Amino acid sequence: MQHTTQIITAGVYVNVAGYFPFLVGPTKSGQALAVFRLGGHREGQETGWECAAREAYEEASLRIIPREAPATYWVDSTDPEIAHPGTWPMQATDGVAPILVTSRDNGTITPMYLAHAYDEPQPQNEAKALLLLSPTDIAYITTSSVTLEQYLARGGKAIFRADLPQHLPLKPFLQLHWLHKLLQMHPEIADE
Repeated sequence: MQHTTQIITAGVYVNVAGYFPFLVGPTKSGQALAVFRLGGHREGQETGWECAAREAYEEASLRIIPREAPATYWVDSTDPEIAHPGTWPMQATDGVAPILVTSRDNGTITPMYLAHAYDEPQPQNEAKALLLLSPTDIAYITTSSVTLEQYLARGGKAIFRADLPQHLPLKPFLQLHWLHKLLQMHPEIADE
């Protein structure tokens, strides 16, 4: 797999007392509620880690502390179901190796880091709500068709900043599917 240094976006899987906060909000079509990672576009000369840390704070009020990734997996966006073990060529400048890197045909990449935080997550800025997902919740949402109402009725945790239609299905984005797979390969990720 070709490694590139063109980071456009970065994200982070944050363990907060055994739960992973994920953003939730309406999809563009309004027919579902997207469940997506903390993260966003890189600003200026930020490293991938700096971008992920800034976004975690801006979106969820979390001051994150990096965790060592048990491995770094590379996923090609043209075949997002398969990951290849690899290395992180920017660790000398970035200081932190991601657990997952998605590469695109145009030569850009999105690293996903591991972190933990002691802060209480709170949705901020444009974030409508956060789901606080346990490994069991992650498996449930990624392997079943679930509405927000069903998730909450089952004891799922959420922090709302705006009302969301609870009858809509949750649509897990790629990073949540990959967290489910990573937890199966490396269950220690869930350890506090």
